[in-house]
Order: sequence, then C-alpha cells, then structure tokens
Amino acid sequence: MANDDMIMLKDVRVSFPHLFTPPTINGEEGSCGAVLMLEPKRHSGDIGAIEDGIAELERAKFKGRKLPSDKKCLREGVDKGRPEYDGYMVVSANCRDTPIVIGTDGRSVVKDEKESKIYAGCYVNAKIRLWAQDNQYGKRANAELVAIQFCRDGEPLDGTYVSVDDAIDGFDDATDGFDGRAAANDDDDDFMAA
Repeated sequence: MANDDMIMLKDVRVSFPHLFTPPTINGEEGSCGAVLMLEPKRHSGDIGAIEDGIAELERAKFKGRKLPSDKKCLREGVDKGRPEYDGYMVVSANCRDTPIVIGTDGRSVVKDEKESKIYAGCYVNAKIRLWAQDNQYGKRANAELVAIQFCRDGEPLDGTYVSVDDAIDGFDDATDGFDGRAAANDDDDDFMAA
C-alpha cells in the first residue's frame, strides 16, 4: 500500500475522541486519535477497503504472514470488551501529533477544542491512513487518524455531553420586565445597616 493512500469514512460513530490533547492513560501520556465505529451493513464498502489495505500491508511488509486479529486496527466490536461496540466493527486510529479537525463547512480547520462539535457518540467523517508497525513493540497493522469532521449528533456514549439546544431548553428571557435595578430586600437592608 502506498504511503499516501488514505481511506475516507463517512458518517461513522466516534468514541474516545482525543483530538487536541493526548490523554493520560495509567499515568502515561497516550496518543491523540479516536475509535471509529462502523455499522457492518451500511459501511461494508469501507470495511472491505480497510481489510484490503491490511491484507496489502501483510503482503508487502510481513511477507504474506497473516496478523492475528488483536494486532489489526480493525476489529469486531465485541472483541474490544465494551458493550457500546457490540454490533459494530471498530477502527482504532491514533496519530503522532494531532489530527486535522475540519469545520462543518468542509474548508475551515478547527484549532481550539472549545470550538469543536465532536464528542463521544456523535457521527463524524474521518480520513485514515493504514501503516505497518514492525519494531520492538511487535508487528501490527495500525491506522493513523489524518483528519476528522463533525457530521451529526448521536446518543452520547459517556453521558457528559449536552447539546446547546438541550442546555437552552427551559430558560426564558431574563430581561423581560427587568428594568436594570437590583430588587431591594428589606432583610438585606437591615443587615447592611447593623
């Protein structure tokens, strides 16, 4: 597989998006990246492209020797041991630095985490590149997360994400009937006079 070959994944669910700051795992700094969740039927073409890319890496870099499934970036979700991955194929995609986070307009680049709409459970478009690892840590077929873009909302996976619409729901115009002066409280006035 040529070094510049990339695979575009459209409308896939994302888990563990660490896009701007590397996570700390067991006291050690990890890598930026994400886990991409592909639905087997809907993303069958993408899954096939990744499998073909891994097979090419095995031929070119490992002399045709097949890698065990736990040494490949693409695995069945059930093998990852997380219930939210059941029924999906998952791609673990990390990067050396940080991935390029593309704005929803498809042209701008999001440079600040506070401006990113991506959260665990939303759907994204992502561009990955497969590469062969063959060093003291072993032989693997890895995926690099090159770029990622928010596509649409989804059920949050970690329970912490709140959309702007949900956060705003229930609030009224706080200035309606407010003339700009603080409401007087007789008890407070008595306290201040004492």
